[in-house]
Amino acid sequence: MATRDGFQPCVMDTGVPTPMPFWERNLVLVALLVHVVDVGLDIVVVLLFLSHAQWGFFFGTAGVILWAWLVSSLYISFGGGAPTSGDIDGDVGMSERLPGFFLNFVQVQIFTEAYRCIFNNGDTDYFHTLRLMEAILESAPNSLVQLYALVIWASSKGDGDPAVPEGAAPLLRLSVLSSFVSVGLGLAMWEQKVQFRTSAWYVAAVAVMRAFEIAARSATLAVFAGLTHPYGFFWSLFIDYGVMLFLIVRHQSVQFTYGLFVALPLVLVSLEPLVWRRDDHAVPKDSYYLVRIIEFVLMWTVIIRNQDAVEVDDLGANAVLGCEVLALLSMLGLFVTLPFVWRVARQHELSRDVADWAEDGAKDAMNDGLYTDSEGSSDGSPRHDGGDDELPPE
Repeated sequence: MATRDGFQPCVMDTGVPTPMPFWERNLVLVALLVHVVDVGLDIVVVLLFLSHAQWGFFFGTAGVILWAWLVSSLYISFGGGAPTSGDIDGDVGMSERLPGFFLNFVQVQIFTEAYRCIFNNGDTDYFHTLRLMEAILESAPNSLVQLYALVIWASSKGDGDPAVPEGAAPLLRLSVLSSFVSVGLGLAMWEQKVQFRTSAWYVAAVAVMRAFEIAARSATLAVFAGLTHPYGFFWSLFIDYGVMLFLIVRHQSVQFTYGLFVALPLVLVSLEPLVWRRDDHAVPKDSYYLVRIIEFVLMWTVIIRNQDAVEVDDLGANAVLGCEVLALLSMLGLFVTLPFVWRVARQHELSRDVADWAEDGAKDAMNDGLYTDSEGSSDGSPRHDGGDDELPPE
């Protein structure tokens, strides 16, 4: 059963919990499959770099994977709730937390949460959070590292490099594609869970838009880094991190210590759901995408100038051209889909009275760390004073 605009009813409408819609069950199943494929391909790529002594790419890709698994495992064990009661402030011993840490580190917890969602009609917050963390901490940075490897190694014709295996380039392309899908789907599912009402088509539209966003960003950075090798890659990321940190400090929506962490994934993709108010974003979407447009123009100015000076054939002309086409088409796709998604997000935002909880509720949730909608939906009456139609914060 659905309400207006195709959005699903919720406990606020009916007074009782509603079963998970069929499309949402399928979405969880698809997301689990994408997760398995993306993580599996990343591991295969790590072994590829190891077997051919590409130490820079090996340590880069492996470091990203270990970092993502470590952060998500620590969140599961110490930040996301106790194994039994879900109360992070409860008296839970280390012996009870460690099993959850290791289960998540070896990628078992994601299957457990998916099973609960699909077969036990369980809460999907935990599953969506795990998918979000894999998307922004592993898929997004590895898409850039692997595109960079595709440009300067897998498709290169240099004389000093070890022999490049024939299947290296197709493997990297497939892994990058799965990363794009993972990022788009992970951010779209988070967009879904921070709302009480959402529709399948809106989630699909956000997933496509987000996939375009990460594809445009990673492809542009890969070409720019390839043509300014070896220092362009690190300087571009370092400068962008500084810009993101400046925007976070200026906006003052989150604490500085949290901003130091959240600025890392913001270098590649915008994190917050589009339905959130501007004041609740670490970096407002208008400022974020304005910076991306300026950087896109500046990097493409350098790309066009350096393309004649650098021996593109040594980098792999086909790979460079492919990344350039991908970057341009993805940027076009992003700014074609963004206005439509933005319009729907603003309509949904305006239908919610957030004036009473904006200053204390939303910002406190952002400052405390990663968002989970279970806090907002189960907190009770103190956050909404206006009436029955007023929804509490996520």
